[in-house]
Amino acid sequence: MMSGNLTGLPKDLPVPVGEGAAAHLKDMSLVKIALSSTDGTNVELASLPGRLVIYIYPMTGRPGVPLPDGWDK
Repeated sequence: MMSGNLTGLPKDLPVPVGEGAAAHLKDMSLVKIALSSTDGTNVELASLPGRLVIYIYPMTGRPGVPLPDGWDK
């Protein structure tokens, strides 16, 4: 049941247990690569400050462009 607090976590939420599969990524830097953004500019990932969450989606929903093979597998 929602309490109306959108920033808090439920008191009974289980604590996730990490298996260490991404432990090797700690303190790594991104390679120098520029990706096209939705506004048409290029973004150099390595130059962005702080921690990042990068969401990359395989160009679905573009009018006139077929979906990439196997995009939903």
